[in-house]
Amino acid sequence: MNILALDLSLTSTGWARYAGGAFEQGLLEPNGRRGYDRLAWIRSEVLRLAAGADLVVIEGYSYGSKGRAILDQAELGAVVRMALRDLGYTWVEVPPAVLKKYATGRGNAGKEEVLVEAVRRLGYGGARNDEADALWLLEMALDHYGLRSESRVPKAQREALFKVQWPEAV
Repeated sequence: MNILALDLSLTSTGWARYAGGAFEQGLLEPNGRRGYDRLAWIRSEVLRLAAGADLVVIEGYSYGSKGRAILDQAELGAVVRMALRDLGYTWVEVPPAVLKKYATGRGNAGKEEVLVEAVRRLGYGGARNDEADALWLLEMALDHYGLRSESRVPKAQREALFKVQWPEAV
């Protein structure tokens, strides 16, 4: 099973991928692109990364955003989700609180706590929240579909997996 995980952001989209038994991760940074040029660039890069994916895992919308950020995030989310749908990709959305619960044990944990747990439990060597979130989304999918010999989180945190409507294994 090939899986792509995305923490969508207009400035720094984190991604993590499991394909053919290999792991990769990184960031998509639009470097000065604005407006629809930025949306088109992110969509294009996401579709490039999704090539061959059986499943795309996307962090759900953050309802804590304010002002113009709400609209910008909604546009980005819609552009990416529609592109994936139109090309026949299977995708699943993980609410931010569920991701945090799985990663830290608390659904209201801060971004730094999620990052610290990615370093501690997943061996993440970076320092970027977007990338750490993508790694956790990928870890959730690997755990749910039994692609790990054992879970990297305690049983109580694994309960978060039941809050996601995972599609049948592809």
